[in-house]
Amino acid sequence: MRLHTLILVTTVLFSGGSFAQGWLEYIDQSSFFSVNFPAEPVVREISHESTQGLIFPAQVYRSEGIRGDSYSVTVVDYTDAEAVHRERPDATEASGVNSWLWDVRSSVAHAAWDIRKRGGEVTYDAWSDIERVEGHQLQITNSDGSRTFAGIYLHESRLYILEATVPMGLPPPGLFQQSLRFLDDDGRRVRYNLAPNGNITRIPGSYEYVGSGAEIVERSTE
Repeated sequence: MRLHTLILVTTVLFSGGSFAQGWLEYIDQSSFFSVNFPAEPVVREISHESTQGLIFPAQVYRSEGIRGDSYSVTVVDYTDAEAVHRERPDATEASGVNSWLWDVRSSVAHAAWDIRKRGGEVTYDAWSDIERVEGHQLQITNSDGSRTFAGIYLHESRLYILEATVPMGLPPPGLFQQSLRFLDDDGRRVRYNLAPNGNITRIPGSYEYVGSGAEIVERSTE
């Protein structure tokens, strides 16, 4: 059983159509992120298979809207990737000392491939960033006319996979898609400058504590 320290902040957010008031700013300091949900999510512990077929711990945070729309964030913990690769039973000299690094670095592309192979018409498939953390976005029209919007980002050895599916006729889930924030050890929002060579440098002193003054709720999940 894992104990999550969470902060739930009720917000009033405005966007077109059905995505209007009453969303939550959901903060999980244990996984170093915050995101907007239409309701408090259910959290499940799962296992995630990496590009090289190794298993890593992950959590899925899932929330449902009132019109058949659904939202999830999957957080895969790669912080022990080097040790996991060192202990793999099929390790050989040919595997290379940095095989763990390639496994982590390829995780965004691998997650995008996993989403594509579910089927549907891919209508958008391109590089993306949030807070100058590079990643990938997908938009897929499903066989029933619903649309799935996915964003995948790797930050500090954690993979964040955002997915929202909305029924046909509902607007894109912008309140969810663009709300992901990365947090540091102190709960402060992290944002970066991005250099032409791909290096990132944190913008110092620019952002406040997320969820300041909110009630902290401890919740256990199995």
